[in-house]
Amino acid sequence: MSYLYLVGLGLSKRFLTKKAMDYLKDSDLIYFDTYTSFSCDLSAESLEELIGKRVIPATRALLETGFKEIMSHLESGKNVAIASVGDPVIATTHVSLAVEAKNRGHEVVVVPGVSVHCYIISKSMLSSYKFGRSVTVVYPYNDVIDYAPYYVVKENREHGLHTIVYLDVKDGKFMDAREALTYLMKMEEKRKENVISREDVVVVGQRLGCDDEKVIAKTVKDVLEGNLDLSPPPHIIIIPARNLHYMEVEALKCLH
Repeated sequence: MSYLYLVGLGLSKRFLTKKAMDYLKDSDLIYFDTYTSFSCDLSAESLEELIGKRVIPATRALLETGFKEIMSHLESGKNVAIASVGDPVIATTHVSLAVEAKNRGHEVVVVPGVSVHCYIISKSMLSSYKFGRSVTVVYPYNDVIDYAPYYVVKENREHGLHTIVYLDVKDGKFMDAREALTYLMKMEEKRKENVISREDVVVVGQRLGCDDEKVIAKTVKDVLEGNLDLSPPPHIIIIPARNLHYMEVEALKCLH
């Protein structure tokens, strides 16, 4: 019987746990998820240096649809690890990999890691009980904008809930907060349903878990007008509910 380890690396080297290291060292083959997230100091190369083993960069195609390669290694009696920046199952599709391995009679071990989802909630100091559905702002496809994030934010705000907004990665380009809010404002201009305005305060997390991380609370207008010196991606955004508890208001003032 072989093992499939889904290993969360955390957001950077400083969040890499002993448990994660132990499972990686116990693996015969290690794949590094290169597409789900990005870290300032975690890569296939840096992981190789840390554990002294070969680490194979893995594409979306290999991990989402190319099960055959991984399953063939498991069938041959090898223990396989999928290493992911952050957490291995929050905001990833590795669950389908785990189900496939389990159905074939292999053991699956999930090693949680510090995820950007939990990290930005903590850093924002907003109530964790008041977060609704998360959503991703994606780059337009053939000049067509996907309005899904607009309506997720609308539904959450109608229920007094905050929204975590992930930002797209396309062809190696990471969307930044200014681009994402520009798309959301274009959606507002088109739909005019008062979902988001230039006066709304948003939380922008930049390079979370890195030495140069920043978490700020600014108006959409402040972010869009380019007066802020935003760090390079990765970025993540929280669009807070409009009916904030007074302590949440005070918490956001700490991020100005």
